[in-house]
Amino acid sequence: MSGVRNPFIAGSWVRGDNFFGRSDLLREVLEGERDSQWVVGARRLGKTSFLKELEFRVLQSRDTPFVALYWDLQGSADARGLADGLLGSVEDSEAFRRATDVAAEDLEGLAVGEMLTTVVRRTVRSGWRLLLLVDEAEEFLTVARSEPTVLPRLRRIFQKGPEVRTVFTSTRRLARIDERTDFATSPFLQGFIPPLYLCPLEDDEARALLARGSFTEDESRRIRERTGSHPFLLQLIASRLFESRDLSATLEHVAADEMVANFFSVDFQTLEEHERALLEEIARETGLTRRALAQALGRSEEALEPQLFGLVRMGYLSEVDGSLRLGNWFFERWLKRVAGARVGEARTLP
Repeated sequence: MSGVRNPFIAGSWVRGDNFFGRSDLLREVLEGERDSQWVVGARRLGKTSFLKELEFRVLQSRDTPFVALYWDLQGSADARGLADGLLGSVEDSEAFRRATDVAAEDLEGLAVGEMLTTVVRRTVRSGWRLLLLVDEAEEFLTVARSEPTVLPRLRRIFQKGPEVRTVFTSTRRLARIDERTDFATSPFLQGFIPPLYLCPLEDDEARALLARGSFTEDESRRIRERTGSHPFLLQLIASRLFESRDLSATLEHVAADEMVANFFSVDFQTLEEHERALLEEIARETGLTRRALAQALGRSEEALEPQLFGLVRMGYLSEVDGSLRLGNWFFERWLKRVAGARVGEARTLP
């Protein structure tokens, strides 16, 4: 479509007019009763976009009680890294500084706990509640290994509600933090559990996103079916189809793309070993019932229920008429190849 701007954004966070869906989850965070929220999602399901949309909506609202601060923990590693990241977040948010009268020089040189306490105190003094949006919260696992005494102090501030409403986003790996920390205080994630799940888009949400490309109804349906309405795959395929107008070729190119294979590979490793084994079993025999899966894995249906619930919610699995299938065609192709290679390697071992 020469001369027409491609409306799809693959691989970057979005907000505002480019953000689709998640209405119930946004409402739960902004209007719900809980002041400690943990939003769990697989990689590339839109966790950063979700936080950026929360920040945007608070900024645009005239009657919100919140002022939002987005804090990306990626690469923080230790307490100093957390402090540097928080300082950078304040420096990057003119809206936050203007609303709270906090300046970067007020925070420089402070330890992360003192810095966060100052941010909360100044926010409340200015007549606001702090909506603290913490991205890449898995980084707390690294901090727990290097400087575990930092976490109890932070936890007290995170759960200072109603002055603070804290939202973590991460993969399920963050659940391991209470296995790695040994404090005389409450578990780090107490109050954040049960988590909320960031799921693939609903069908009507995926339709609305794809409508931007003026695709045919058949093209839209095939894309939704093949992707399981996974937002990254939707955007990637729609963006390429918008340029090529050849859906079959686009689907094959994406399926063969090493970037997509790497995405699945890294994402797969965020899961627990028993979750990976479960998915590989379904890759080898699509359409298993829960009972058949439990028998194949040598486990009880009751023991599998928590894993199945999380894997379905995050889009790794779907269940239709009692049959379990992998969440989308691209993930299925990749995992069948990986699982098949492992079986082949096992057979050739002496």
